[in-house]
Amino acid sequence: MTQPVDPTVGLVLAGGGARGAYEVGVLAELLPYLEERGERPGVIVGTSIGALNGAYLAATAHLPAEKSIDEGLKLWREVTYRDICDPLVSTGELWRLLVYVGELLGVPNAEVESLLDNSPMEDTVPERIEFDQLHANVEKGALARLAVVATSYATGESVVFHHGRNGAAPPFDAKRNISYVATPIAPEHVRASAAIPVFFPAVELDGGWFCDGGTRLNTPIKPALKLGAERVVVIGLNSSVPHKEPTVDRPDIFDGATQFVQALLADQLTQDLQTLATENVLLRGAAVGDRRPVPYILVAPQERLEVGRLARDVYNERLAGPLERARPRTRDLAMLGHILGAGRNAVRGDLLSFLLFHRPFVDKLITRGRRDAERFIDDVGAGDPWRLDPP
Repeated sequence: MTQPVDPTVGLVLAGGGARGAYEVGVLAELLPYLEERGERPGVIVGTSIGALNGAYLAATAHLPAEKSIDEGLKLWREVTYRDICDPLVSTGELWRLLVYVGELLGVPNAEVESLLDNSPMEDTVPERIEFDQLHANVEKGALARLAVVATSYATGESVVFHHGRNGAAPPFDAKRNISYVATPIAPEHVRASAAIPVFFPAVELDGGWFCDGGTRLNTPIKPALKLGAERVVVIGLNSSVPHKEPTVDRPDIFDGATQFVQALLADQLTQDLQTLATENVLLRGAAVGDRRPVPYILVAPQERLEVGRLARDVYNERLAGPLERARPRTRDLAMLGHILGAGRNAVRGDLLSFLLFHRPFVDKLITRGRRDAERFIDDVGAGDPWRLDPP
């Protein structure tokens, strides 16, 4: 059965690796709520892990929201690190290390493509997302449009690959350096959107090389509006709320990396929503020419290192200890956590969280996402969930 969607409502899914389980937790409560209101999103735009979640939602758009999300929760609880990456201790990683040494020594043609090998995703993505059904849903109107965002190595542009029955592409956005390409979404588009620079190798699309869309456009609100949305539902994977107890210790390399990730993911989202809300205030709730207010819904973690604390706790409870005692399926995560010192504090746990594809962590994120969505729905009550003011 084809379920009704509202083509004027956009769903914006941010990137954040394993933290994407939080998005599905939020949607487990929010999507049925919106469907009941007749506002199930008809435009879905995702970056990185948001692209994978978005593609899955598009492939199940013909199902009732509750059934779609139930299947999505099941998939998330089954995924493991080795569905995403090859083992850290393997012939492939040893060869990668040797090539890196060769590059340092100046050996001709010795070039390291990435720190990790995510070739398992070539099988994982099409196995878990039915792309034929996704295309059928778009063509039959079960979804107005699906888009995934990647970054071009050649031009530095954010490229929005989008698929809809109306195949017309918006013009190039010179202000934000965003181009739009109309094309049926395939597994390689999703993998390109999730190809984190340095960690994962680039993905080739139509003769060009692409990486993670989150490097320049982690929360693609503007593309959702360009593709027909007039209201947007935004799910963030980080919070920009300051620490309750700011650190006074001298920062180390991991503190620096966390600050970089925070600026890339959470602060960008906050700035975009502040811009959106400022425009709404200037328009005073009424359209002026082509400009009109954009109501939005935002659900995101409540505290800045909330996810990092969850990752730290899971590491200490499940993965810490001698590596030789770690189970084969979790040995890679135990090793990563050991390298990062993830059990020491929430800052280091925050870094591990992006690759912590581990059932206990996924369950905690899903629970936290559901809790935040339930809080939002309870706060709204019988009122209007759409807001215009700053977050």
